[in-house]
Parts: sequence; structure tokens; C-alpha cells
Amino acid sequence: MQSFLSRYHGKRLVILELGIGRHNRLIKQPLMQLAASEPNATYITLNLAQELYVPPILTTRSIALEGDIATTLREMNHMLSNQTK
Repeated sequence: MQSFLSRYHGKRLVILELGIGRHNRLIKQPLMQLAASEPNATYITLNLAQELYVPPILTTRSIALEGDIATTLREMNHMLSNQTK
């Protein structure tokens, strides 16, 4: 992990969080800390409406997507499939 962080420090980074509940600090907090410490990071979270959470420090560099993961991924796959035809 440290090697990855050193290699990509300062570069454009997308942190994609899928379905981590708003109270699951064990997983969520390190991801948010990474996003906050990297100036070129974008934090994207996809979850049910009641589980979406983006801390105030990340609101300008975050995208919060409300939805069911299975449905959203299925729709994205369908859209991408149609683009390649």
C-alpha cells in the first residue's frame, strides 16, 4: 500500500467506494483520509440514499451517487455495451 501511495502521490486519483455504509468507519475513514490528503483525488461513492455520506472537507472533490449497486452496475454495463456497437 505504501508503495502505491508513494508512486501516485500528487497524481490524479479516483477513489471509488461501493456500498460501504455511512457508519463503517473501519473501511470508510482511511479512504476519506486518503482523498483528503491527496490534492488531485476525487472521491466517488455509490450507495443507497440513507447510507451516502461525504464529509464536508471532501464535498468539492466528491461525487455521491444514490442507487442500488447491482442495478447501477447493470445499467452502466448496458450503456457501455450499446456504445461499442
